[in-house]
Amino acid sequence: MASQVSYVTLSGVGGRSGARVSPPFTQKLLGSNGSQESKASGLIENDLASLLPASRRTKDDDLAAPACSSVLDSANVKFDQLRLAAIHDWVDEETDLRRLADIHNWLWTAGRPMPPRPLHQQRLLNREIVVTEKLDLHLVWTTGRIFVKPLSRFLLEPHFWARVLQCHRVPVSNADPCSCGGRRERALGFLFSHAALIAHESDFHIAKEMHLIPEEVQWLAWRTAVREFLGTSSVYPWIDPRFYYGELRLSRLNKIYFFWKTPFRGYMSRWNQYGSFFHDNFALLASSTVYIAVVLTAMQVGLATEALQDNGAFQSAS
Repeated sequence: MASQVSYVTLSGVGGRSGARVSPPFTQKLLGSNGSQESKASGLIENDLASLLPASRRTKDDDLAAPACSSVLDSANVKFDQLRLAAIHDWVDEETDLRRLADIHNWLWTAGRPMPPRPLHQQRLLNREIVVTEKLDLHLVWTTGRIFVKPLSRFLLEPHFWARVLQCHRVPVSNADPCSCGGRRERALGFLFSHAALIAHESDFHIAKEMHLIPEEVQWLAWRTAVREFLGTSSVYPWIDPRFYYGELRLSRLNKIYFFWKTPFRGYMSRWNQYGSFFHDNFALLASSTVYIAVVLTAMQVGLATEALQDNGAFQSAS
């Protein structure tokens, strides 16, 4: 009997035309009112690269800016694959999770399988919200701090999802569930994390204060977009596995990398110069130095005594 292959659609993450093709929401979030909104919307639709960062560092330690041009050909009919590939490169860098993907089987030791706690609760825990632009540091926390990557502007534009972050449908049983290399799943997971961080209006105001979302986003529009995104079905089948876990403890990630991935190098170094290292560890270093000095002095005294001069074990240790 031939096996039947079914395709999955999810109303909350992609609409009726398929969870991997349609935008996760249709609510307009960017732009202002009136004619300015129409003008901004037209600019965004014709030049999706305008939603990308202003520059990035290349492999040669140079700076590059995104090309400002339409992803469609001159007839506005077909996608220009070269321009689309260039935008994909930018999105891949903005959503790079390779370091966490390499240790995914160990993430259970660094975090709990639950969404991150809202921003107001992070403050109740006396955590300073520190901005990072690295997605692999997003929601990583240490004593008194949690790193949060601001929600990328391009993830708030439905046109960008429809033209750049679409992914062809694939069977549920397919071993490689994504034809875009996981790009859409990473983007959906990132959006999902912010839906958890900005749950209440108080969280929304904290996000505005910390510049975690663009200034023009309004609370009611955000609520509508989140409602569309979450829908009535589980989002987890459609997001990157990293986001199965919310907040990740930096000390645990450092240990995983230190002992198993990159020996003697942690996930994130706390010190960028020797002065700060000695400042943070002065008490430990001083205590260790005094302890070693006492041990060596005691061994020197022991060598001068007749009782230990003929002791083979002591002579070997000294």
